[in-house]
Amino acid sequence: MKRTRRATIGLIGSMAIGSLSGCLESGENSGSGGGAERRTDSSPAPATDTETPTDDKSTETATDDEDTETPTEETPTDALDGLPDGLDRVDTPPYEVKDIECNVDDSGEGDRDPLYLCANMPAKPSLSFEQASTRGTLFAEEGLARAPDDSGDQFYATLLTEAEDIERFENDSGDAYSLAADTDFESHAVLVVQTGWGSGSIVPHLKRIEETADGIHAFGCYTQPCVYTSDFTARSTVVRFERPDALDSGVVSLTVDPSTRYNVATGEGVVTIDQSS
Repeated sequence: MKRTRRATIGLIGSMAIGSLSGCLESGENSGSGGGAERRTDSSPAPATDTETPTDDKSTETATDDEDTETPTEETPTDALDGLPDGLDRVDTPPYEVKDIECNVDDSGEGDRDPLYLCANMPAKPSLSFEQASTRGTLFAEEGLARAPDDSGDQFYATLLTEAEDIERFENDSGDAYSLAADTDFESHAVLVVQTGWGSGSIVPHLKRIEETADGIHAFGCYTQPCVYTSDFTARSTVVRFERPDALDSGVVSLTVDPSTRYNVATGEGVVTIDQSS
C-alpha cells in the first residue's frame, strides 16, 4: 500500500484501506494479544467490493541544575483538540517492524501472525484494559460515514467518560457494545476507535494505553491476517480502560504497515489521510 506523508483532515467521507497481502475468504480471521480481547462480527457489513495495525520511549534529559524525566514525542497531550505538538499525523513506528510475507498452505491457511505489526511494540507501561472489535460503525450520528470518494484512509476516535455517553450508540448488540455498556464509569472509561474502509478482518488492535498529564495515549496496530474477508466496511474497536487521574484528551497511534504509523486525537472528528499522491 502506497502511503505518503501528506495528511488532510476531513469531517465526512469514507476512504479505502489499500491493497492487502494475502488471500480472500468468506469469514473473518483476526488475532489476539495486548489486553484481554473479545472479537465479534455483530455489525453487518456492506457486501460490496473486495478490499483489501505505536509506541514510545521515555528518556531522561538533563537540565542545568538537575536530571528530570521528560516524555518523548509519543506522550504529549498539551492540546485537547488536534494532535499534540511534536506528533505528526503520519510517522514511522518507533520500534522495529519486520515485514513478514504470507505463506498460504494447501488448506488455505497462512502462517503469519495477524498481529506481527505489534510484535516488537512494548506492552508496558500501560493502564489495564479490555477490547472488542466489530465490523461496521456503532454510533447513530457520528464517526465514519460512507461517501463516494474512497481515495484515502479514514480514522475516528472518541472517549466515553460517563454513563450517558452510552446513548450515543446506535448498534446496541454484540460484544463491543456490551463491553462499553457494562462499564463502571467511576473506575473506568471507554475509547472507541473506528477505521475505514476495507476488509472487516483488518481491525485496530491496541497493545498499550499510557496515562498522560491530560488523559491517555493508546498504541496499537492493524491486524494483518494472511486470509481476509472480502467485505468493504468500517471497523470499530471498543476499549474499556482503567480510568486515569485526568481524562480530558486522548491520542491513538496505529501502525498500519511496517514503515507507517497514523496518529489521531479524540475530539478531532473524522480524520482523512490522503493517499492519492
